[in-house]
Amino acid sequence: MSTITTNILATNKTISNKNVTEVILPTLSGEIGLLPFHSRLVTGLEIGVLRLKINDKWCPYLILDGVAEIADNNLKIISRQVEEVSDINMTIDEAKKEIEVKNQELVNAKTKQEKILAAINLRKASARYQVLTMVN
Repeated sequence: MSTITTNILATNKTISNKNVTEVILPTLSGEIGLLPFHSRLVTGLEIGVLRLKINDKWCPYLILDGVAEIADNNLKIISRQVEEVSDINMTIDEAKKEIEVKNQELVNAKTKQEKILAAINLRKASARYQVLTMVN
């Protein structure tokens, strides 16, 4: 069976040489799926959940934006930050509460800068919650 060799480079960690059969990327224009022999593609990534299918099991990762390139069954992802499930030190209930807190921060934001930062933090919290619910 053909696979895509996936390498993720982020400021906080590197995840190397994952052989996957399918990928779902959180791009700037929505989610897209990749299978082996996908045509060459370069795309921007949004804060969201990266899903890698490894040995018929989906493995979610939190990606904090970046860029992805696939060519010749090699996927390179460069991201500001990546979090594996083991990096997320909270329960699903705590993650849900974090969404509520970040949503309230967005509601209370006064300046444009505060609103942008609060919106980013809300997207991160929502993606973190999604990752946790995918494995539990």
